[in-house]
Amino acid sequence: MLLNKIESEAWANDSWNKLQDEINPYVNRHVTNPEWIVSRLAMYWKEGERFTQCYVKNQNWDYGEGNAPVPTVRLPGMRTWNDYLNVPLEDRPPYNESGDLLGISRSSADKTPVLIPYKESGHMIRANNMEILNLAEKSAFAYFVTQDEKYAKFSADILWTWLLGTYYMQPPLDPEKSTNGAGGYESGGIMGYYDYEVIHDDRQIPAATTYDFLYDYLNKNPHKHLKVMGKTTAEVAGVVFKRFIDIGLIRGGKRGNWNVNRFKNILNSILVLESNDFYEDGKGREYYIPYYTEDKPSDYFSGLPVIMDFYDKTTGLWPESPGYASGMIPIVLEMGVKLYRSGVNTLAGNPIISKAALANLGWLDARGNLVVFGDMRGGPANISSFESLLTYATWEGDTETANKMAAVIRKSVESGQYSRNSSDWQGIVFNQPLPDLKSDLPFHNTAYSPFHKHIIMKNGNDENNGMMFTLYGGKQKSHLAANGLAMQFYGKGWAMAPDASAYESYWSKDSGYHRGILGSNTIVPGYSRGEITINAMDPMVDTLSGFYNTTVTSKMVSFSDVSAEEKRRLVAMVRTSETTGYYVDVFRSDQLNNDYIHHNLGNTIILKNASNTPLSLQNVSDLGTKYDKNYSFFKNQRKVNYSNDFNATWTTTTVSPALHVNMWMMGQNHRDLYLVDAPPTTIRTDVTPGQVNKSPETTPTLLVRQNNINGKNHPFVAVFEVYETGEKSIKNISKISTSNNFVSLLTTSKNSTQYILNAIDEKIYEPKRNLKFQGVFGIASEKNNVFEYLYLGKGKLLQKDHYKIEAVDETVTAELKFEAGNYYYSSDKPVLIQFKKGKLKEYPAGYNIEIK
Repeated sequence: MLLNKIESEAWANDSWNKLQDEINPYVNRHVTNPEWIVSRLAMYWKEGERFTQCYVKNQNWDYGEGNAPVPTVRLPGMRTWNDYLNVPLEDRPPYNESGDLLGISRSSADKTPVLIPYKESGHMIRANNMEILNLAEKSAFAYFVTQDEKYAKFSADILWTWLLGTYYMQPPLDPEKSTNGAGGYESGGIMGYYDYEVIHDDRQIPAATTYDFLYDYLNKNPHKHLKVMGKTTAEVAGVVFKRFIDIGLIRGGKRGNWNVNRFKNILNSILVLESNDFYEDGKGREYYIPYYTEDKPSDYFSGLPVIMDFYDKTTGLWPESPGYASGMIPIVLEMGVKLYRSGVNTLAGNPIISKAALANLGWLDARGNLVVFGDMRGGPANISSFESLLTYATWEGDTETANKMAAVIRKSVESGQYSRNSSDWQGIVFNQPLPDLKSDLPFHNTAYSPFHKHIIMKNGNDENNGMMFTLYGGKQKSHLAANGLAMQFYGKGWAMAPDASAYESYWSKDSGYHRGILGSNTIVPGYSRGEITINAMDPMVDTLSGFYNTTVTSKMVSFSDVSAEEKRRLVAMVRTSETTGYYVDVFRSDQLNNDYIHHNLGNTIILKNASNTPLSLQNVSDLGTKYDKNYSFFKNQRKVNYSNDFNATWTTTTVSPALHVNMWMMGQNHRDLYLVDAPPTTIRTDVTPGQVNKSPETTPTLLVRQNNINGKNHPFVAVFEVYETGEKSIKNISKISTSNNFVSLLTTSKNSTQYILNAIDEKIYEPKRNLKFQGVFGIASEKNNVFEYLYLGKGKLLQKDHYKIEAVDETVTAELKFEAGNYYYSSDKPVLIQFKKGKLKEYPAGYNIEIK
């Protein structure tokens, strides 16, 4: 069947050919030069220093003891990351006795290799051995498919070197318990058998797979050292893999991603064991599987029933940042598919699994990238969960689920975020042909998770014209971050006003900036963590029943108004045509001194006054007041004292046509404007247009400072528009009137004009003749000087000329619109409506109802 799939399915054939293209140069060289690949493993090669026991101090390698009869596998030199990647495999020296490695800086523009001492090499040892073991795994699969022994020989030589070199090494000891445990075979702490964190003990994964594919070959061609040991292949493999398993089960945490990742690491090791009766202690494959499938009592792990209980039953979300959350369900599903083929069905009777997989779609933007907040990098979602569910559904004959999963896969392929043609060996084996019957993907305007304190709002979901913003609060732990009331908005499928996430690791000097409040678009000082209050939201999400909205009031307007401690922020998205629109930001802060920080993608930034004359900024040595130690990461400070309305324009020239973001901000007294070079936005190549603001390139950032003026009574009010060169739609923005609790603006664009209104009290405001408003948010829109719509967001009154929306009793969220010669209304409660010179008339709650 596998050969038939490779021959009949184009994606499987392409994937198989790419796998062969990758490994064949190494395999073919191995025929005549078998030492080349093996000698590049990171080992304790030196005679007399083939350590059998390593010691850890301050979570790093300290020293080794003992001398094994064969080289032993080198323990990583330190727990933490560094800034360096290994040089290509071809450039790594053979039989490296010192452990010092040649590295290339990730963050520096200078890519000249430098020598990194063993004790400072971070993940380079791990990465080196993982890369070579992955080649062995792929070659072992090639042997499984072709039965060509050149593939087996290549894989076996790598595996035997690693397997015997691991066999002779005892688990590291940590006498001072810097890893919260003593190490060795004692329980407690975070260390694995061959790493400082049990969740990084992952070299066993390709090693176990390689062993499985080569099982018969290895037994027919045992290593010559086995005769010296008096052991069989299965006995040596059993010792090694059971050490990984046993230590994995007594280290780390019971909950969260640590628990799931530990099982991911050890499952392959479990599945390649012999049956219980093979081992003297009676602990084989059948003994260990229930540690995952059942809820066995332990201080260090929790089985699948508890893992599934960790998911929110209402939203289907994992309670960590999207980068971690989206990675958990693919692991559970991958393990489920493997166990299914071993006769154990962990996916039946677990509806939360498919719900959790689909919930991750809520974190995606129009391009298919994950939104960035908390500890994560962004980038494409992991589609393997949908592949696994398609596989399971196909095996079970569940055509409805299969079609739904195929729709997600097709969408990801069409958007260029995923390619089946580059599937790994598991994809070739497990992935199924896509069913012919197509299914549509659900689209949601709003996704809100109270746990994450995070709102996503969308208007359309295509890359070119879709609009989207996020608004969220602050939370520590769960790999989330104390971001304040932070906002991001999108254009052309990109997060144009992004959260920064370019730090190398949690231990990097700049991690506090990227993971903290200053890497976000927010106001400091003040609120950074704690509960948030949703004052108003439309489209609204009923958090008691789900993650998404079920109704839509307006196809033109959506907004969220959120409070937390002394801060309150309203962000609105206003569509002016199928291809144009803008974002409104009203940010209040009930304190006298505030810094409004806005990061935006761009190669350049320029400040202009309301008449579009450039402002003259002066270089300054620092930012004066610093509300956070990470202000030190803002460089090249330039300043102007300016209290009137102004425009800031960021331009991204790395794509053609160029992308622009124009920000108009309403003037306030006691204001200084700063332009600074902030740290890079990302280290990824796929989350910014043309890789703009990717490390080491800085990010042009605006800081608007208000001193000695209350930011609640005198808020930061901005309008943002994203457009390509020559496509700017907004012609003019101006203030109508303001008071302590009220703001009103007028925006005029090519397509229409909007009167924008926002209040934080219950007064009736009349900012101009024939315009009345009482509520949180309102828009009166005209097209060619003719009525287009009234939109009232959680209010009691909105009137423009002869058109009026009024609450019957409680506040309403409602719209009255004129479209194609007819009037329509939407309202979440009964509402009073008047248009032209008619009388005020009551209408029942409903959505997009024509008024006859």
